[in-house]
Amino acid sequence: MMATTAAPIAIVSPLGGAGRTTLTAHLATLVAMQGRPCLAIDLCRQNTLGRHLGAPESNQTGWATLAAQGQWWGGAALSNSDTVGWLPFGAVSLPELAALQHAWALSPDWLQNRLQDLDVPADSAIFLDTPTWPAPLSCQAMAVASVVLIVLEASDRACHAQALVEQALAQAPAGVPYAIAINRIDPRRPSQRTALQTLRAQWGDVLLPYSVHEDENIAQACGQAANVCAWAPQAQSSHDLQGISQWLMNHLPTAPQATAHTPLVQPA
Repeated sequence: MMATTAAPIAIVSPLGGAGRTTLTAHLATLVAMQGRPCLAIDLCRQNTLGRHLGAPESNQTGWATLAAQGQWWGGAALSNSDTVGWLPFGAVSLPELAALQHAWALSPDWLQNRLQDLDVPADSAIFLDTPTWPAPLSCQAMAVASVVLIVLEASDRACHAQALVEQALAQAPAGVPYAIAINRIDPRRPSQRTALQTLRAQWGDVLLPYSVHEDENIAQACGQAANVCAWAPQAQSSHDLQGISQWLMNHLPTAPQATAHTPLVQPA
């Protein structure tokens, strides 16, 4: 069973295309580089998280593939050279997806129950790469989170998403630390600078001081299935991501006494 000190981290956004998957892969890698066991779970049907973590192509077999067949979902787990474990979504047919969506709608604790089936080290950080909120699995990820990171962009639509973000945060357990990260910002664009000012006025200290700049280094690193902080450590985006990962480390539950790490995912 999943140890109670394992920490699910919900990476959530009410905006499609905000860059949740890219952010999830980079943050999981950075946290793993600091010695904490990390598991990243792709909850999105697009099934692209693995590409950011080193897989040459999207994995056809994933947790959803197994779950649709009534099998244990952790059997799809993989690991990369940065010691990040991940569970790809996999490729499912439309009837299989419809059956899964029906199960998620009927069981609000579906994700929680599946997470409890994972045998992971007690100090694990479990990154949940969610579909656009309020998709069922996004709502369920919020409900089980130990830390919540809302991802927005510096845009007019993000400025008008305040009510949606507040509704999403209302689903998180009481007392859970949360913050908003601005992703893919280009300070050369006046519209983005104006939007960032508005977002700062809306959210105050909830908005992290580290806005991830969009630069070519991120695209190049992703093309090589590398973390931009290793690919281009001098890049502004590397500095930004390091700041967000440190915020996460500061807000994760205190890890128990370190022990020899066991595989991140095993059959319960």
